[in-house]
Amino acid sequence: PPNRLTAFIGVDAGGSHTTVILADSSGKTLARVDGPASAMRPGSGAKSAAIIADTVRRAASQAARELPARWLGVGAAGAGRDIEQEELQEALMATGLADEVRVVSDGEAALRSAFGTEAGMLISAGTGSIAYARDPGGRLHRAGGYGWQMGDEGGGYWLGRRALNAAGAQRDGRGEGSTLGARLLTALGHRDFDDLVRWAATANPGQVASLAPHVLNAAQEGERLAQMIIGEGAAALGDLVRALLTHFRGEGPVPLATGGGLLRPDSPLLIALRANIASDPVALAHRPVDPALGALTLAPGP
Repeated sequence: PPNRLTAFIGVDAGGSHTTVILADSSGKTLARVDGPASAMRPGSGAKSAAIIADTVRRAASQAARELPARWLGVGAAGAGRDIEQEELQEALMATGLADEVRVVSDGEAALRSAFGTEAGMLISAGTGSIAYARDPGGRLHRAGGYGWQMGDEGGGYWLGRRALNAAGAQRDGRGEGSTLGARLLTALGHRDFDDLVRWAATANPGQVASLAPHVLNAAQEGERLAQMIIGEGAAALGDLVRALLTHFRGEGPVPLATGGGLLRPDSPLLIALRANIASDPVALAHRPVDPALGALTLAPGP
């Protein structure tokens, strides 16, 4: 097949979507395709691999390249531990997408895209949240990212869950007034509070996380309760940054990149985070953060 062995693939397997980059041996992007969420959960390697495989095949078709590729790198949410990385790697090898496969966490891939192999830190908030760092000695460290039940503070699920909680409190006359309940009803196309209760009872973490932009919008429009929620989220993200700063003692300001859909420029969460870490020895680095590209750059040289 023409150019088969020169194809390299980088994948960002996230909690809200999957991004695939197919490149040639010089690193030139031949195709970039998005697909459904494929974040890793324990025991779900085959399911994640199937979604990734479908998205990769669409990218190969778009680029008019035949599979298997020479190499496939994946940065996967939920794959911060060896056992999940190995499970997903084996499932991907079984698909025949590439001759070699390497799986790392999405945070490691994002950090790689921002700083290469240089020292630096990354704080990311999307469906979940996590902080990663590479210290001056080249060692990797992480904080947070333990999933919606154990952590992910300041991430999309965390914010969406608090918006739902505010809607319930308002219904009962607890706490201060808020438009968050009305905003969620409108966003979800529901008529009344009972519809919202039924929706929440069966919603998965990704669906709850999809409510986060409405909290950001309310905060941007000056709603006090939404601003309080955003402030608490920013403080939690700041704590992740400070946990990793212990690996950079006396090194001067540490460059800090930001990633994830909730920390885009002008996001109220990013503005609040910037204020929260203002007195810490970090310097916000305006580096492009692209986990799919970071996964691609993990490929061995020719």
